[in-house]
Amino acid sequence: MKDKVKLFFRNNILVFTFIILSVFFELISLVFIGCKPLITRPIYAIILWVSFGGILLIMRNIKTKAVFSCLFLFFQIVINIGFIYLYDSNGTFFEWAMINQRNDAFGTIEDLSLRWGLLILLCLLLFCYIVLIIILFKAIYKKEYKIKYNKWTKLVAAVTLVACFSFVILNPVIDGVRKSKLNYVDRYLYGRSENKYQQLGITANAVYELFNGTVADSLIKHDTNGLNEFLFEGEDINLPTSEYFGISKNNNLVLMLVESFEWYVFLNNCTKEQSLALYPNLNKFLDNSVYANNFYSREKTDTAEILALLGSNPTEKYVNYDFATNSYPWSLPNMFRESVEKNGNTLKQLLSFHQNDGDFYNRNILHESLGFDELIDINDMAAYGVTNTWDEGNFVGERTKDSEVISKMKDVMFPTTENGEQYMTFWITFSMHGYYNERKTFIEEGYYDKLDEVGAYQSGEGEKADYLRTYAAAVMDLDRAVGLMMDKLEENGQLENTTIVMFSDHNTYYNNLSYYAKGITDRYNSELYRVPFMIYDTKLLNAYEEKESTNKISKFTTTADILPTILDLFGINSYKNLYFGTSMFIKDAESIIFSRAYGIFVTDKLICYSIKNILYKSEDYSEEYLDDFIARAKIHLEKLEYLDKIFYNDYFKDVQYIYT
Repeated sequence: MKDKVKLFFRNNILVFTFIILSVFFELISLVFIGCKPLITRPIYAIILWVSFGGILLIMRNIKTKAVFSCLFLFFQIVINIGFIYLYDSNGTFFEWAMINQRNDAFGTIEDLSLRWGLLILLCLLLFCYIVLIIILFKAIYKKEYKIKYNKWTKLVAAVTLVACFSFVILNPVIDGVRKSKLNYVDRYLYGRSENKYQQLGITANAVYELFNGTVADSLIKHDTNGLNEFLFEGEDINLPTSEYFGISKNNNLVLMLVESFEWYVFLNNCTKEQSLALYPNLNKFLDNSVYANNFYSREKTDTAEILALLGSNPTEKYVNYDFATNSYPWSLPNMFRESVEKNGNTLKQLLSFHQNDGDFYNRNILHESLGFDELIDINDMAAYGVTNTWDEGNFVGERTKDSEVISKMKDVMFPTTENGEQYMTFWITFSMHGYYNERKTFIEEGYYDKLDEVGAYQSGEGEKADYLRTYAAAVMDLDRAVGLMMDKLEENGQLENTTIVMFSDHNTYYNNLSYYAKGITDRYNSELYRVPFMIYDTKLLNAYEEKESTNKISKFTTTADILPTILDLFGINSYKNLYFGTSMFIKDAESIIFSRAYGIFVTDKLICYSIKNILYKSEDYSEEYLDDFIARAKIHLEKLEYLDKIFYNDYFKDVQYIYT
């Protein structure tokens, strides 16, 4: 018996070494992303390692064991490094729904900022494992490569493997179905206490998400029980309105999603004189706008866009891909169209613009469902003389400049109108998107020279300073575009009757620029997510300044408040439970962020996965504030639970939406 045990270990040294090394790969990877070197829900990872080990154990040829164990470790390195890169670049954990966005993700990768220390360490360990294999083959195995198993050993191994693989497949399914039975308040607010990688490990999470996002998802049903009552019954079903309700109802609407826009670049990190020299149009826009200085966004571009156009989003899925052809009568474009016609005016056009391919984030299909007449993408813009520098010419890989788009497209984006005509233009900017290596297009425009001329954002002070310099140049291009837009509106005689809403989709998370520019070292801090929101509207500004003696909105606001705010200004009624937020002009109402992409709750004073795991508290946080946060979170999650029913069932495909 003793000899058999020795023989068993001799024949399977590689298997046990592989398991030990694989576990070490996982734990050291967690340390590199700031987690503890342990897995809090280890059973799934353990079964996964047993499964991999079991596959190796039943292989009779030791050479085959060696090859497959090396392949397993190699793929583990690829998975860990890849998903850590995803986590580092934008803070998201892998989930199966991201597979739909893989092409979009690859399209944004310019600067491969990998964890080189971790990569080198893991590759070095894999190399040592290969050296061990060579030593074993020369010193121990020699030419004895075949292992003999009796039928009972084979049977036990087969049964064990079947049991393990069944667990690997069924555990995510059971978890998914079990969680689907919980109400969303218990599931999210009182549920998750740690991030996914700390709970399961990186590799195990990848496998878990495979089955959770496919098999489990197909079994979870979202019935419509209680939905009609939730939306339409009761005395107070409409969005609450402010004293500015309808002040802009006959205006044109220009909605600008400004990619990666931050306050710091033209307000905080340079002097007032430098800012006025570099960003005259943005300063003028700010001075003549009502702006929210406590506006926060913690979303990726697609989710921020959906919140601005729909006021809500689903869990687990992406509107852009999973629900792109749904009926959305409550969307901003559809509500704007209905309002124009209800007021007896004529809708001249309802267009969206973006200088990227229309299939990026599936916008060419989604925007039609949202109610736009057309999405004009970079390919359509070519007919107007806009150069696609992303794909062509001497500037391949650089974003097409915002200023070029406005200069060539302004007649289409801001058309001349007759009395009683209105239009809506939605523009997603591009200059500030992405990584911030030096750009040839900005050199050509003289932006860097202008920075040197005024002594702002100097080069040669380190890599991060150089990134900030390019970002500052990108904002200069936005500034030029804003100036061209305002000049065109004034030329058309429309500046006084156009409402321009400008907001940022998220902070400058590329190259971790927000941390550097804002002087933040902690991974979680609400200030990271405080970004610009401005409304240029002369009628609103005059009324607001007369009432408040300021042009500033100081309360906490979020991306979810954009659509309710626009509806309020344009005098449009809609059902409040279709939207997460409320109008920014209602003083006693504040929303929260429950991030679709990042799985965290965010306010200006608090960040948490759930109330069991608070990641950040501001200096003025208090226990009383926590009670207020819980109350707001419950309202948000109750809405989300019913809104999932709407998204998953395409509810308004068969149910008529009654405009109020």
